[in-house]
Amino acid sequence: TLAVLLTRPGRLLEAYRAGAGSLYVTPLKLFVATTALFLAVMNFSGTTLYQSTWRVTPGQTPVAVHDPVADMVTVHGTDYRERWLQPHVKQPVDPAIDAALREAETQATDRTARAAFRLERTSIVTEERMNQRLSAWLPNVVWLLMPLYAALLIPLFGRRRLFLEHVIFAMWAHAVGFVILMGVATLNGRGLGLPPWSILPPYLAYFTIAAARYYDRRWWSALWRGAVHLLAYALLVLLPVSLAIYMSGMDWDALGAWLVA
Repeated sequence: TLAVLLTRPGRLLEAYRAGAGSLYVTPLKLFVATTALFLAVMNFSGTTLYQSTWRVTPGQTPVAVHDPVADMVTVHGTDYRERWLQPHVKQPVDPAIDAALREAETQATDRTARAAFRLERTSIVTEERMNQRLSAWLPNVVWLLMPLYAALLIPLFGRRRLFLEHVIFAMWAHAVGFVILMGVATLNGRGLGLPPWSILPPYLAYFTIAAARYYDRRWWSALWRGAVHLLAYALLVLLPVSLAIYMSGMDWDALGAWLVA
C-alpha cells in the first residue's frame, strides 16, 4: 500500500471505488496508521512541529531597552528564530536574555517600563507553552478538521458526487500529507533545515495527479483547483484553529497587569 501510495497517486482511490479495495489498506485505516506513525516519529525522534528560539548573538551582550512611545521592549544583541519540523531545543531561550530583562526591570524608574519588562519575561515562558500546545494538539485536531477539508472539495470537484467520496479523498490527502511531513522532519533531523513551504510542491503534485484520476479532470484543471483548495483550507480552517490553540496558552493575567500599568 505504501509503495503504491508513493509511486502511483490516486491508484488506491480508484481501486477502492472500483470495489478492489481489498488489495490495499482502506483510506480510513491508512489515515489512522499514518496519523499514529507521524505522532510516533515526532515523539521518538525529538522533533517538534513548531518552536521559536531566542539566542544571544555571538560576541554580543544582551541589553534590554524600553521604548516609551510604542511601549515595547527590545533586547539588542540577540537573534530570534522560528523553527518548523526541527529537532526540539531543550532550552529555547538563552538564560542571559532573561537576566538582561531582570536587570532592566530592576533599574527602571518608570512604572510602565517595569511592567513592560516583566511582561516580556513572562512572555518567554508563555510562548514556549503556547508552542508546545500547538505542536501537541494540531496533529490530533486533524481528525475533527477532515470533514471540513472534504466540504471544501465540493464546490471545486463536483457538487453531484456523494459527500462520502470527498471524505475518502480527504483521508487519502491527509495520509499523503503526514507522509510528506515525516519525510521533511527526517531530513531536518539530519541538519538539512527545510522551510515549512517545502512541503507544498510535493503535496500539490500528489494532489494534482490523484484528483485528476479520481475526479476525472485534466491535470491543469486539477492543479489550479487543488491550489485554490489548499489556500482555502489553510486560511479558513488551519489558520483559525492554529491561532485558537496557540492563544489558549496565553498568560492573560500577565497581559492584564501590563495593560493596567
